[in-house]
Amino acid sequence: MTNRKKINEFSSKRQKGIYETPYRTVKHMIQLVAPFFDDGIKILDPAVGDGVFIHALLESGIDPSAIFAHDIDELCIEPLKKLGINAECKDTLLDEYPKMDIIIGNPPFKSRRNNIYMKKHQRELEKKYGFVGLYNLYSLFVVNAIRHLKNEGVLCFIIEDAFLTNRYYYRFRKFLLENCKILEIILAPWRLFHGSNADVRTAIIALQKRKGTSPFKKMPLKEEKKHKIRLVDRLANENEYRNPPRVQSVPQIEFHQMPDLKFFVGVPKSIIRLVQNHSTSFGDIAKGGTGISTGNDHKYLRLTEEVKNNPDWVGFYKSGKRTPYYYRTPYYIEKNYQKNVVADPKNFLVRNEQFYFREGITCSSVGRRFSAAYLPSGNLFGVNANFFFDNKEDLFFCLGFLNSKLVQYLARKVINRSNIIATSFLKEIPFISPNVVQRAEVVAIVKKIVKSLQMNPKYCFDTEAEKIDKIIFDVYRISEKVREEILEFCANIMDMA
Repeated sequence: MTNRKKINEFSSKRQKGIYETPYRTVKHMIQLVAPFFDDGIKILDPAVGDGVFIHALLESGIDPSAIFAHDIDELCIEPLKKLGINAECKDTLLDEYPKMDIIIGNPPFKSRRNNIYMKKHQRELEKKYGFVGLYNLYSLFVVNAIRHLKNEGVLCFIIEDAFLTNRYYYRFRKFLLENCKILEIILAPWRLFHGSNADVRTAIIALQKRKGTSPFKKMPLKEEKKHKIRLVDRLANENEYRNPPRVQSVPQIEFHQMPDLKFFVGVPKSIIRLVQNHSTSFGDIAKGGTGISTGNDHKYLRLTEEVKNNPDWVGFYKSGKRTPYYYRTPYYIEKNYQKNVVADPKNFLVRNEQFYFREGITCSSVGRRFSAAYLPSGNLFGVNANFFFDNKEDLFFCLGFLNSKLVQYLARKVINRSNIIATSFLKEIPFISPNVVQRAEVVAIVKKIVKSLQMNPKYCFDTEAEKIDKIIFDVYRISEKVREEILEFCANIMDMA
């Protein structure tokens, strides 16, 4: 195959949200559903793609007549017809088909943004799936599969793990909890799809459709308390499927008690209770949010060397460097931003103007690692998270708090599993007020760090950061064992998040 053909093939698959599933992962998923194999079963792969699940099912001894395969692409279906299975070119999301005993596969991961298929069929999809939200194809495939399972039928899919915590998937999680027994959730190795040049983090979910008839009814509370979910924390590689190092068994009802029905995996019970039962959140003590969206940074922003000491231009903190405590922004924007609003009202948008030019905290917005930095007065800020306070003591304590390992852990492992850190996510973090001594210690340390970084951007504050971590752990009464787990997670966040 020529390089050009490879590029075209890769581009086409990516546009459709197709990522080829590694064979060992396919085999493990089949092992998860194998206990439900029985005479007369019907097994479906609803988005067959390259057919890897079909071939693995045949190798597992499943009779070809028991296997069904759907795909919207005729080129995927034609080779499978020669295998004696029930292969059809079918739009699984919109076409009807018989009820199945087992549905397994890797549905497309494609968000609604720039999704040609979802735009083309928006009205039909809204009618069938609008109650869970049209945010990504994979969630629609899951809902469709559950609808087409027989009572006590089993589903096993590998999907993006953003559904576990992202607020947009609240109704999707609610649907799963009310209509299924969740059997197992595995956080798959984060490099799993690197062979397809995709940096996507995934979870394998296995669930069983509850007994009952349509329309769906909620699972009885007694059954929820009794049923336990097997939760497997992030695996380092496919070798760990056999003996995963971190496994929990948690009653399904625990998920019902989480804010926004967030699904947690690998989180200690004490942290779960903290998130479930806290009375105060960071949003209760911090004000602020997003600021200016220029709509065209190239047009409205300048670099430091372009404006030098021009008083008509001020610093602009956008997106946030992943540099804790303090950094000098390289971007500048006109101080008289209002004229741009008048000239370009559709694209140059302003929010939270009451906080403009005030000192505060500016946060990074993307990436696995999260950080917060001091925002000096006299500057403007972008659409990343920015927070403001009534006094400097609160500002500097919260700057230390946001940069602590505990917040890094809560933000990345419990509150939000995606690469995006929005204001709303940070506002959800449980907040426990320190005592007078703890507060004063953190404030003094943070002021020293900020001052030192202003004088020397390469200043190493590791020792001070450790002191802050210890104080915050003490404030939250985190046990030594859980502290070790948090520190390990933060040290290996790329592998474990």
